[in-house]
Amino acid sequence: MSQKLLSFDIGGTQIKYGIVSDSGEVLLAHTVPTQAQDGARALLDRLVELARPIIAQHAICGIAISTLGLVEAGSGRIVGAAEAVPDYVGVSPKQALEEAFSLPVTIENDVNCVALAEGWQGSAKGAQHYIALAVGTGIGGGIVINGELYRGARSAAGEWGYMRIADRCWENHASMRGLVTEAIRVSGRSDWDGRAVFAASDAGDEQMRRVVDEWLDLLATGIVNLIYVLNPQRVVIGGGISGRGERFLAELHSAISARIEPDFREMSEVVLASAGNNAGMIGAARNWFLSKRLF
Repeated sequence: MSQKLLSFDIGGTQIKYGIVSDSGEVLLAHTVPTQAQDGARALLDRLVELARPIIAQHAICGIAISTLGLVEAGSGRIVGAAEAVPDYVGVSPKQALEEAFSLPVTIENDVNCVALAEGWQGSAKGAQHYIALAVGTGIGGGIVINGELYRGARSAAGEWGYMRIADRCWENHASMRGLVTEAIRVSGRSDWDGRAVFAASDAGDEQMRRVVDEWLDLLATGIVNLIYVLNPQRVVIGGGISGRGERFLAELHSAISARIEPDFREMSEVVLASAGNNAGMIGAARNWFLSKRLF
């Protein structure tokens, strides 16, 4: 008989939640604003209220959480990188939901959950060694080695947006925010967003073409370094940039090929994420089932 989880994906602007089966199928999905400005205590209360009707109406065997921030293994406390929700550091959504419903609860960092989703239902399916990168406002990631999520000694592995490249944090250069910041700097205009920068570049704007080329160079440099260190079978790229699709992937392949040593060129396949908009919920469920060793 199929087991069903209530799964949450807590982001800085919205909460996705619903039911995920033990085959990874999303059976029910809702999205509501996070209302992060109300703070951590209000967020925990909101999770309980969102969970209550689903648990009352469905046969739920547990609760799985994907969340922004660094998550301490075991306690489920938020221990850092959670500025979007005031006072979130130090609280435990896991404990709050366990106490409210007496169900087993797991919690994991959001990008780690995306990595798990890609291995279960997405572009890393079948790979035992892979990394997932989320390229959006910043750059985060998840690492899977021998089929297991690698969290590091203090649950902070994959925070490679902070790597130093060209004397700055990598994400300051190579995130979508970095792309837009550079477009504003070189043009003197303040009305750019990522979509507009790419559109101008594609339309032949030489200034924006140089901005995009430099951004690709910096993104590729970081990815090449990760390939050298981790030797993954696949590198899965998601986040805001994935909406550019195959064109972006072709440009990135070219930039990586120009920078990587020939012996490494065929070792790691670079692909776009494909687990979809509910990847956080799916990955959180995967984490729950793996914690119970039900696979």
